[in-house]
Amino acid sequence: MKEKLLKIKAKTGKVIRKSYELSIWKWLLIILCVAIFEAVLLEMLGRRSLLSPFVFIFHNPIVFLYNVLILYFTLSIGLLFKRRGFAMGLVFLLWFAVGFINFVLLGYRITPFSAIDFIMFSDVISMFNIYFNLWQRIAIVLGVILFIVIIVLAFLKIPKLKGKVNYVQGSIVVLVSFVVVYIMTFLALETKIISDQFTNLGTAYKSYGFVYCFSNSVIDQGITKPDDYSQANVDALAKDIEDVVTPHRTYKYKNNKAQHPNVIVLQLESFIDIGRVDGVHTDRESIPNFKKYEEEYPSGFLTVPAIGAGTANSEFEILTGMNSKVFGAGEYPYKTILTTTPCESMAQVFLRNGYGTHAIHNNKAKFYSRDESYASLGFQTFTSLEYMQHFERTQTGWAKDNCLPDEIIAALDYDEEPDFVLTISVQGHGRYPKTELKCDEHVHVTVDGETEEESEELGYQFGYFVNQCYEMDEMIADLKAKLDARGEDYVLLMYGDHIPSLTFKEGQFNSGTESQTEYVIVSNFDLGLEDKDLYAYEVSDYMMKAIGIDSGVMQDIHTKYYNDDPQSDNEEYHNKSLLAQYDMLYGDNYLYKYVEPYKRTYMRLGLEDISIKSVNYNAYNNSITVKGENFTEFSTILINDERQNTLFVDNNTLMILPDDVKDPPQVDDKFCVAQIDKNKHELSRSIIKRYGRLY
Repeated sequence: MKEKLLKIKAKTGKVIRKSYELSIWKWLLIILCVAIFEAVLLEMLGRRSLLSPFVFIFHNPIVFLYNVLILYFTLSIGLLFKRRGFAMGLVFLLWFAVGFINFVLLGYRITPFSAIDFIMFSDVISMFNIYFNLWQRIAIVLGVILFIVIIVLAFLKIPKLKGKVNYVQGSIVVLVSFVVVYIMTFLALETKIISDQFTNLGTAYKSYGFVYCFSNSVIDQGITKPDDYSQANVDALAKDIEDVVTPHRTYKYKNNKAQHPNVIVLQLESFIDIGRVDGVHTDRESIPNFKKYEEEYPSGFLTVPAIGAGTANSEFEILTGMNSKVFGAGEYPYKTILTTTPCESMAQVFLRNGYGTHAIHNNKAKFYSRDESYASLGFQTFTSLEYMQHFERTQTGWAKDNCLPDEIIAALDYDEEPDFVLTISVQGHGRYPKTELKCDEHVHVTVDGETEEESEELGYQFGYFVNQCYEMDEMIADLKAKLDARGEDYVLLMYGDHIPSLTFKEGQFNSGTESQTEYVIVSNFDLGLEDKDLYAYEVSDYMMKAIGIDSGVMQDIHTKYYNDDPQSDNEEYHNKSLLAQYDMLYGDNYLYKYVEPYKRTYMRLGLEDISIKSVNYNAYNNSITVKGENFTEFSTILINDERQNTLFVDNNTLMILPDDVKDPPQVDDKFCVAQIDKNKHELSRSIIKRYGRLY
């Protein structure tokens, strides 16, 4: 066996060395063949099919050729290295790696792999245990190790080119292939063979090919500068919207202040009416309260910018009135521009109208970088899971939403001003189990499948999802009851962020589309609104006009230019919106001559201070007990800035057990409690207390 391997190794090395002697035109032919092979392979992975790529090639030969040319350009770079075989092999492997990652991800979500997922890496790691079982996790780790080993061995074993590299020849090939790709990109965009505006990322990957779409996601970030961007055009826009008048609404007064209503926005994870889906049967209504509210209050379909994933972009459009599609392919503004740049939003506008602004999310604070982006959006406080004292988990590991009503009421009670409260739920999040019903069965679900095995598997998946929606619906009723009991005026917007990441067949929705969820606006006074289908970026203008709050630039643009006629393409509206979005986020801020510039808020995490009252050392059993207030499961004791293994006893007690106490505490040792998420990120810490001092 060993002799055979040595012979194979010798022959391979000989072939590679001999290939280095080939003329340049033969190398160009080899690269073309490799590029075609890899393009087909990547399409097979991306479409999870052996035959679909050939249908794509037959119907879109020019688009396929364009994808091949991009691969050709990247592979040709290997001509500039002495380790030519290794360089080209490395490029091939890297493309295969992103294609394989895409293949794996599409088994768990609808949205394909894009460059933004690299930025989302920490979020992906935090969900690793939820999406993959133990053996899958082991296989992934071993796969990564094997991939690295292959690259290292290839670098060490693949022979170098003897003699000098013909850099002139290689550079000409690389330059010409780049120019060809550039020209073809320009022509394909101009003739609309391809597009760089991806209305739906999954559809774009199928229409334009994996290589182009993934490459575009790497290059295309932020908002491209509009062709008509100039100070004169922005000034003209600002003057055009000066005459937009906010409808007046009279509210009761107390202490000479108008008692404006509290406004609560509740985004429900993957929440939809399963009755819209043909072939899924339930023995009772799965969301009875939501359906009841739809009959009693203004409601309709909500067109969101995401399918099966992309929660943050639905949230972004609702809050800002901006269109997320003008950003880079698959980009989440929360993860890019909003981490540092303030942005107009409902929270910013309500803040200027005397409201307190609060955000709540029963998931980790750093998910989609909300701990940074919410400050740019104008929130004064953010209560994430790390600051919640009472919550339950689903059997797949997500926090249940039944904790949210109390958190919302706490935010409303936090100050005397009216409040704007954004709440993002998480209970309905995938992965949806395929092998057993891992939840309480409130609703019995059956699904029509092509085989008995498929019906059973889909029954478990849809059954889990539908029962999470049922519990989320119970939470909605609890929230409304609590809001009614407070006696203050309120407006409650509830909507699903996107359809769940389940397998839906084409045409399976009997009402609405895959891009639509449902919304309802509940209030304890008459808003004067009617049922209406909306785009997510319309909602802020729709609500704020009804409430009578002075709106922002994006809402004024919507009021001024948006045409409700379904036949209208609203070209002028979208152009004006793009101009304003670019100016406020990436441009020269000409609009801020007319509008007070928005600023990042000094946002606190959690509503209540986490504090230490006493530190006690038990010499008998060598344990340390810290007493205080507002501790949670994520509270960790720090001694002289060193993290300690901490046992959460209750909201007022933390302990360091005997086995974890290295040395008895000394006088003046610094004790504090930090909130540490499950990825070991420190979010905040209490005021330091010194051991042995009176306080």
